[in-house]
Amino acid sequence: MQLRGVIFDLDGVLIDSLRSIGTSLNHALVAMGREPLPLEQLRPRIGPPIEDSAAALLGSHEPALIAAFIERYRARYGATALAETEPMAGLAEVLAELAGWVPLAVATSKAEVYARPILAGLGVDRYFRAIHGRSLALDGEGKAAVIGRALADFDGRADGLVMVGDRSHDVVGARAHGIPTIGVLHGMGGREELLAAGAAWLADDLRALPGLLRRIDAAWRAGQDPRDMPGETG
Repeated sequence: MQLRGVIFDLDGVLIDSLRSIGTSLNHALVAMGREPLPLEQLRPRIGPPIEDSAAALLGSHEPALIAAFIERYRARYGATALAETEPMAGLAEVLAELAGWVPLAVATSKAEVYARPILAGLGVDRYFRAIHGRSLALDGEGKAAVIGRALADFDGRADGLVMVGDRSHDVVGARAHGIPTIGVLHGMGGREELLAAGAAWLADDLRALPGLLRRIDAAWRAGQDPRDMPGETG
């Protein structure tokens, strides 16, 4: 076996969206008569499906209330995301290096209509074989379903694939398809969350990925289990 492809999460992995998403979440809170929160308190709400984040912030699972919140959130986010989203350090150089020797894809819980323009605006969409996200429907679709669509771009087979994520739902969603995950520590989650979810490896940031992925590839080619490698790099 060898490395056949890498599937990336988006928020917290390829892009720093704390300001863009956090400010839009606060916009929705204020619009619904709630108090805004410091951005750092909103960090745990970035990455999961928007319905889950809305329910947690509102303290309610009432569908109409959640839908109203998301409508207000999207009204601002759709207009400001391109200007407020920042690339993670080393984004273009790392993707250019990786895309030169292994196919790449994106699987994000963000609506695809937002994900594609953000990656295009950062000039890195060309590095991906495919970009998969959610629709705008509030259907509670989980990360495993989005990753499942990305699998179609790799012949529907999980062997030789690696997921790169920053939250537990990335790890769990990938594991549902038998894909091991590299957890990056510069994102919205953290070491404890990623290890508890079952991440096979940890990497400090994007720049640590090429070396780690080459070691994983070498282990697979040698018939070894790369999960026996040290769990952290970078």
